[in-house]
Amino acid sequence: MSMEWEKILAESVKDGVIKELHLRKLPVLKTTDNWKKVELVGWVDHQMKYTHYKGGLVKLNGKLYFVQDKTIKALQEFMNWNFPTKIKVVD
Repeated sequence: MSMEWEKILAESVKDGVIKELHLRKLPVLKTTDNWKKVELVGWVDHQMKYTHYKGGLVKLNGKLYFVQDKTIKALQEFMNWNFPTKIKVVD
């Protein structure tokens, strides 16, 4: 992914809204050395044509990631996953 796209994606959540195109391009965060460094941005529950995005948007080292619901459930006993807001997805 180009540096330009990384910058666009890092700033893609504005006022609790993200574009569907940006959501689809976000990398999925499956593991990290320290989950405590992850900054919770918001919860996403959005049905696309072929995919259902259910999980959280998080920031790590200045980059935005999507964390799947199953990853969040697996880590619940180790980390507080109270997302500050629900993110609205627009076309």
